Amino acid sequence: MTQSLTSDQLLTMRMSAQGLLPPASGSDAQDNTHASTAAPSSAAERIAQTARHMLAVQGQDWRSARWALGLRTPGSHVEDVHSAFNRGLIVRSWPMRGTIHLLAAEDIGWMQHTTNRRVLAGAPKRREFLGITDHTLDRLVETSVAALTGSTGMERDELAATWSEAGIEWQSNWRYHLIWWLCQNGIAVLGPVSEKGEPRLVLASEWIASPKQLSGDEALLELAARYAKARGAVTAKDLAWWSGLTASEARLGLTHATEAGYLVECATERDGKIIAIWCDPIILESHLAAPSPGSQKLDGPQWLLLPAFDEHLLGYQDRSAQLDPAHFDHIVPGKNGMFLATVVRDGQVAGTWKKSTRKSEGLVATPLPGAELSSGLEELHRSAQEWAKFHDQNDLPFTLAESSA
Repeated sequence: MTQSLTSDQLLTMRMSAQGLLPPASGSDAQDNTHASTAAPSSAAERIAQTARHMLAVQGQDWRSARWALGLRTPGSHVEDVHSAFNRGLIVRSWPMRGTIHLLAAEDIGWMQHTTNRRVLAGAPKRREFLGITDHTLDRLVETSVAALTGSTGMERDELAATWSEAGIEWQSNWRYHLIWWLCQNGIAVLGPVSEKGEPRLVLASEWIASPKQLSGDEALLELAARYAKARGAVTAKDLAWWSGLTASEARLGLTHATEAGYLVECATERDGKIIAIWCDPIILESHLAAPSPGSQKLDGPQWLLLPAFDEHLLGYQDRSAQLDPAHFDHIVPGKNGMFLATVVRDGQVAGTWKKSTRKSEGLVATPLPGAELSSGLEELHRSAQEWAKFHDQNDLPFTLAESSA
């Protein structure tokens, strides 16, 4: 008999699987199909373990991406994230959808191999628009590989300077595409962190010590199983959207993972329809009797300050369990793809927040229309101090603004 989950159960499982609540008794939210389960011996390794569990976290905004790992790794510091980069444990690159993410170094190769076909198909048209010929592309790639070989990492400006030194005439609007092309094809990754605080480009073949080798159905199984284990309860559409796989590839991966015992198929009701969802059976069993977010206090924080672009929202194609669709424009003003940092209460978005330019205000939170944040002021202030401690900004004020209505 197929297990049917309520929306509250689904939300609780998502929060716990994402590391935003303590794991329920008996669950192991950090487990996955092929990754090592050895206990980490340092803060950097704990950061890498979080990245490995999450499979990939959005990396458009560097500060937000670091906090996404930090808040899921209690007691960590921003320098622990940098250390994980400097040790080659995690990288910043484009694993799927042509979108930059943070992920465990060993995972970037097989993920790109599995998802690149659709991403790279549009690259020639983009180069035609930019005016980059195939001959020029080859020269730029050859020059870049030669410059990166044996280096300890290069910043983007430094790499671009080598193009000029090689006598290549290039335009400023080419640079992003060329760096994306190098990374998307697995030639380079963004690895060791510079003194300026951002990852530098290195050759993937020199930097990644033990790349995981997966392909075909095995890679689809791994992708589906680890994605679902880190997201709690997902649909085939969620997986296809998040990974960039086709609908048939997503379903095939979920089928393989279910047959292997890594996932179990359940059901939930959405808009009056019964839809299929997939969950880690261990997480499912441990949460069936757990309290729902709307009924009583969870065994964990009720209020959270999540970063911009967080997987709490961007980890799913359908986010209605976490965010009232009527409030989407408040989270993505102008629908321009720029997701704001969110205030979350019991798993649901209740407001947005940002660091004020005024030192006296510190972090400023703004409630969504119809929401109130004052009842969570003490817990939100504590979350603000955790953010501040992570970034070496202790005693940071926390301020509530008026509703964004």
